[in-house]
Amino acid sequence: MKNSRNETPKTGEKGLSRRGFLLTAGRAAGGFAAGLVYLKSTGSLAFAARPGGDEAQLPGPMYELRFDTAKCAGCAYCEIACAQFHEGHADPTSHRNSFTMKPVLDFIGVSALSANAPGWPQPLARATFAEFSENEFCRQCESPECLDACPENAIFVDPKTGARVVDEKKCVGCGTCAEACQYGMIHVSEATGTAIKCDLCGGDPQCVAWCPTQAITFHKL
Repeated sequence: MKNSRNETPKTGEKGLSRRGFLLTAGRAAGGFAAGLVYLKSTGSLAFAARPGGDEAQLPGPMYELRFDTAKCAGCAYCEIACAQFHEGHADPTSHRNSFTMKPVLDFIGVSALSANAPGWPQPLARATFAEFSENEFCRQCESPECLDACPENAIFVDPKTGARVVDEKKCVGCGTCAEACQYGMIHVSEATGTAIKCDLCGGDPQCVAWCPTQAITFHKL
């Protein structure tokens, strides 16, 4: 597949809908009660039915983000760019990806962090051990559990990218979507009180644009 730098759809305003205001608690409760509640195959969670019925077909995802561990420099520019684009400032709780750097264990199972703990015969620098990075993004699932779980129908599909997007004006911050996501790629922001997840920036993902080593790439499916 070709890198989507040549495949990116036309950019414009963010896909987030701004219609309406936050629903009142009473209306939220009524909307949830009116929805058809069913148990998923796990039997552990109940979800409100999606608009159009449980089997209603959603448009599939059109693009995806990919991460090359070998190219990552650990700069966290992806997180900074994401938060800056969506919130206007680099709030560490407001990025939509999940980036971590972890020390690799040596042959006796001692990491660079524990090796520097008091009691070790000699201090070992963190650089003594290799590190690897992990960067996870929303998978924009074919059958999104977060969308099905939302009692406010506050998650919709961006027609330009196929991304599953949170409508912040409809979201009441209940966190049901976060509980439903098995990958942990959606959470309620401490700053806004609403759910946030990757929306592919409307077709021009800023994590890709600002990654200095091209470790994150954007691909058409």
